[in-house]
Amino acid sequence: MHRNRTLSATALLAAALTLSAATTAAAQQPKTTFTVVRTTQWGANNLNPFAPGDQHLLPTNSAIYESMFYVNSLNGKVTDVLGTGYAWSKDNKTLTVTTRNGVKWNDGQTFSAADVAFTFNYLKKYPALDTSGLWKNGLTAVKASGNKVTFSFNAPNTPIFQYVANQIIVPEHIWSKVTNPVTETNTKPVGTGPFVMDTYSQQALRVLKNPNYWMKAQPYIDAIVWTSTNSNDAALLKLLKGEADYGYVGISDPKGGYAAKGANYAYYWPVSGDNYLYFNTAKAPFNDSAFRRAVAQSIDTANVAQKAYAGAALAAHSSGVIPAQQREWLPAAAKSLEIKFNPAAADAALTKAGYKKNAQGQRLGKDGKPLPPFKILVGAGWTDFITMAQVMSEDLKKVGINTQIDQQAWSSYSGGFQGGTYDLGISWGWGGGPTPYYLFNQSFSPEFSAPVGKTAASNLSRYTNPTVTKALDAFRTTSDPAQQKQLMGTVITTVLKDMPWFPLTDRLNFSLYNTARFTGFPTNENAYNEGAADDTLAARLMYLNVKPK
Repeated sequence: MHRNRTLSATALLAAALTLSAATTAAAQQPKTTFTVVRTTQWGANNLNPFAPGDQHLLPTNSAIYESMFYVNSLNGKVTDVLGTGYAWSKDNKTLTVTTRNGVKWNDGQTFSAADVAFTFNYLKKYPALDTSGLWKNGLTAVKASGNKVTFSFNAPNTPIFQYVANQIIVPEHIWSKVTNPVTETNTKPVGTGPFVMDTYSQQALRVLKNPNYWMKAQPYIDAIVWTSTNSNDAALLKLLKGEADYGYVGISDPKGGYAAKGANYAYYWPVSGDNYLYFNTAKAPFNDSAFRRAVAQSIDTANVAQKAYAGAALAAHSSGVIPAQQREWLPAAAKSLEIKFNPAAADAALTKAGYKKNAQGQRLGKDGKPLPPFKILVGAGWTDFITMAQVMSEDLKKVGINTQIDQQAWSSYSGGFQGGTYDLGISWGWGGGPTPYYLFNQSFSPEFSAPVGKTAASNLSRYTNPTVTKALDAFRTTSDPAQQKQLMGTVITTVLKDMPWFPLTDRLNFSLYNTARFTGFPTNENAYNEGAADDTLAARLMYLNVKPK
């Protein structure tokens, strides 16, 4: 894709404004440099925080710019950033955010609530920037008064807070002069974050500590450097040799293949979601919940996980709720509905539901005719999904159901799911967030479904249920945690009973550390972020908390 590499007049103005701050930072001569290893090169010199993540450089939204809050997608914990508090009105149609005092942009100008209001109204002016669809999902006005910003909505929609919270804030005095923010490269960024941009090349990037950052004691490090490699093996070698301190690197055996090699090698791979076996409920026999539950009961997910990930990822909980959210969100009623691997019980359940076996042991449909071999859709060459499908095929054969593995390139793989032409398929959850609402809403809300042949945005199973829809709708209207838990309990138990998908294995984030030089990394015991990649809002917290030994 062609990108504009020419500095605009606005960018030149920004360069002049940031010269003093950048010179001050450069004069530090950093004593401590935190090194991040990347498995790919990055693109053009673009630090536009509105550009998609694969188009702007890695430090943009992790080190240079900031949001109002950080919402941990594992556990829903909210960390104040440029905001210090928020509250919904009684009717849950107005959100009021208190902004932080004493913050300056890295060009020396004062940050204010007006910058926040400008940012959100800028999204309205340039809809291409509004990638979360805030103005399409009920936001009607954003206004600043003093250190307060009010967000008005035409209907209650409290889960939208996550997207408001995570929006990167930009300075009005810079961006009000940018008339084409989609193509703006912003090579001299003016942010409030803990670092300022220093050097750029195709092989390495460096940011330096912002000497005027609003957190006076942090960051503890003077610089961050990103270095590029061409493979996971090369990145792993850099970590093992102490040439990098952190990398978002997926390997087959993080415990035996990395952590066991020395005391300074550590990993943080929290469960961020699940891989699912999707049933196409728009076609028989997958439109029968009894058939779906019996199929699920016949699959040994522990073996699926072991064969696909060699113990790095475990079997998923059959509710689809990730471990970090289970204690808070799983209702007591879910316990009796959990799927347990039991081929004999699955065989009996299929027969009871009207799917008998013939003399050859082949499963029959309710019409008495043998069921055809069902295709399991997977991505072409995706060894983990192919392995899962192979293990499941053997399990299903034992209860008289024959399958074929259907490997497809991405376009036809995603098209098969979204168009509803598949039988069975393996994919991740097309949704997720700090509470189970986000996953279940995107997976089962009617608005994300479509008739077969039309594109379903994320309801890949094409499953809808009035009970689920009503509870999801009600969830959006309340900010009362107790009410939200009760409503989500209804959603979870209904989905467990109907089993429109079957959670197979956990999905993980892949943070690897070399702790020889630094402490303060997030861990399972101190999960202050979700272990996401180095160019995310989560990474900012790591860059603030790591400190030299």
